[in-house]
Amino acid sequence: MPAIADANLTGERTNPTRRSLRLRILVALLLVFALGFGNLAIHLYGTRDELRRTMLELQAHAVTEGIRDERDMSRLPLSYAGEPLGYTLYSAQGEVLWFSENLDRPSRLRTAMLEQGSRWWRWSPIGGRVINVPVRLPDGATLMVTRNDAKERGTIDRLLLERLRQSLLIMLPLGLLSVLLILWLLNWTLRPVRRAADLAASIGPGELNRRIPLTNLPVEIRPLAEAANRALDRLAEAFAGERRFVADAAHELRTPLTVLDLRMQEARESERPDWPALEGEMRQMRRLVGQLLELARQEGMAGTQQRGEQTSRVSRVIRESVASMLPLFEARDRELSVDVEDGLVCRGNHDELREVMLNVLENALLHGAGTVRVRGRKSAGNVVIEVCDQGEGVAQDQREAMFQRFSKGRQGSEGTGLGLAIVRRIVENSGGRVAFIDGQASTLSIVLPLTQPADAHQHRL
Repeated sequence: MPAIADANLTGERTNPTRRSLRLRILVALLLVFALGFGNLAIHLYGTRDELRRTMLELQAHAVTEGIRDERDMSRLPLSYAGEPLGYTLYSAQGEVLWFSENLDRPSRLRTAMLEQGSRWWRWSPIGGRVINVPVRLPDGATLMVTRNDAKERGTIDRLLLERLRQSLLIMLPLGLLSVLLILWLLNWTLRPVRRAADLAASIGPGELNRRIPLTNLPVEIRPLAEAANRALDRLAEAFAGERRFVADAAHELRTPLTVLDLRMQEARESERPDWPALEGEMRQMRRLVGQLLELARQEGMAGTQQRGEQTSRVSRVIRESVASMLPLFEARDRELSVDVEDGLVCRGNHDELREVMLNVLENALLHGAGTVRVRGRKSAGNVVIEVCDQGEGVAQDQREAMFQRFSKGRQGSEGTGLGLAIVRRIVENSGGRVAFIDGQASTLSIVLPLTQPADAHQHRL
């Protein structure tokens, strides 16, 4: 695949005109011009056939003037202007009554030509040199007049050919002028696009606020520029978030690194290392780095559709998380209870949702008080998970700040300030939401989209 991609990129660089909008529009307009010229030629060809029929109609009416019925057929002339004429008489019912001796067989009856009105939509080319036209007689019979119009056809062909040559003499300079005009119009139309492309190419990390101007762009190109500007907005926001993330991470890592350095210097001077303290600092360091990496990974996956087909059995996730945290609660003489419905399934990754529950429970353990209760239920097409304790909770004006990176309920606590930030990012990436419940300051609510289990046995967990 990389080789194919490289080949495609090379092809685009070596053949830039392949996908040139200017070339495509120019070719399209030239094709339209060629089709117009072809349509003119076909029209002239059709005009020749119509002229042939019209001339024969005039001649047929001239030679059949005074002919009223079958008894007058002997009065018909057998030639006109040096060319022989043939006749075929049809009854009103379409039966052959008579045809002249100079015809091998009766001519075909063509009554459609007798209809009144325009015949531009009924034109059909004449395939041979002999043509025939109908003449309606007073008694209702139809007389088909047949003639070889070689002289007239030659005259008409010379006339139309001369007209075609004259048209070519006019159309060639007009075509050249049209091409030049098209090129100028294309250059004028695409000039704002080139300016927008030059501006977009100049946007870099130091100019994240610059955007493609939409004022003079063609209406057809404007949606693309608007989409590019929205993409630049998202990139600028992500870049600013990365900068804040790196700055915050550097700031938060500075303190544990300093403490660790001081303990190591103290151990070197006293030659009696405090291994439990050093191990505690290393655990805190590893935990902080691990949470930073997880948060960075989750923020990098924000807005993607990677979890669209993953489902997680929430009932099992909650029970597993409670079982994992129960020893820690018991060590602090705290109670932990769980009340969860069976068969809860939502969209999301099992391990990531387990990380959510562990972080929420740890937050309740470190910052809450009393018994911690975990409830899971269905509600309005969602899975609702509530974790509440008996502590004072979070003030109304501080609730949103608790979900920010490195935000702690109180300074000096054991937490890293990343747990709830990771919780919100994972939950939102799974299509859900998390918040403290109004009126219940010590209750955290997680809402995830309810979905159906992949297998029937998952209905009971």
